[in-house]
Amino acid sequence: MDPFAPALDALFHGPGSEAADYVTESGVQEGVRVIRSRPTADAPFGDSRIRQDTCMIDVRRSEVPAPAAGDRFLIREIDPAAQAEVLTVCIVTGDPALDVERMTWTCEAPEA
Repeated sequence: MDPFAPALDALFHGPGSEAADYVTESGVQEGVRVIRSRPTADAPFGDSRIRQDTCMIDVRRSEVPAPAAGDRFLIREIDPAAQAEVLTVCIVTGDPALDVERMTWTCEAPEA
């Protein structure tokens, strides 16, 4: 057993983590746990750079062995003001990257 696995499980079930459905381009759907972040990144724009908001999703490799561009994360949340469920769809763009221990994928996945 990997010594990092229990700590990773605690992280993905702790505050800041969310339940989501992972859907491949071929339509296979599976329940996963994710951690979303929204860092600001610099993007090239002609001869200059602009700052833009991004959406990054971390997911365990044990749950998603090989994410690919075009795959989707479906995240259901409760809107406290409307007391209704809201579905957020995040589509994987680019090439997901593994962490140093090769246990977690980081996917750029902006909201659709």
